[in-house]
Amino acid sequence: MTHAVDVVEAAAIALQQGSWIPSGDERALGQAFFSHRAALEQRLLPGMPASQDPQGWVTQHVLWLQDAAALADQLVAQWYAYLPGSYMTALLAAYADQIRPALPLAARLYESWEAERPEPLTQETVAWWEEWHLPAAERKQLDELTHRTIIIGSVLVTAVGDN
Repeated sequence: MTHAVDVVEAAAIALQQGSWIPSGDERALGQAFFSHRAALEQRLLPGMPASQDPQGWVTQHVLWLQDAAALADQLVAQWYAYLPGSYMTALLAAYADQIRPALPLAARLYESWEAERPEPLTQETVAWWEEWHLPAAERKQLDELTHRTIIIGSVLVTAVGDN
């Protein structure tokens, strides 16, 4: 079990048992995270056309993960002095930590796109480019990483919603 999993499990148990009742500042931090995260733009690589699929390109998700991790890191840096040792800052740090393995992928996608942008920029050529640069095994890892962040997010929702 990783430290992040331990923190998330401990926070979830503490919430359930009532030994952690988030303070107003902790709830404010969680609410700030959710409101800023909801406002994150769905970014595309430069020149990449919007996907016709309602879920967008996988690349968009990778870039969103990059932005979400940066947001969590920024909020932890801003709030840690006010909430040292708080489950809320620990949960946000765990959220960013779970995403961190995908950050080199975002950089690699940028580099590959600049070096090998498909022409013409059609839905088919971009889909082919993504399949080539995001093989099934890597997509599975992204799905697992996303699932872990959803679990952390559910504990955060519970903490913000309680009280």
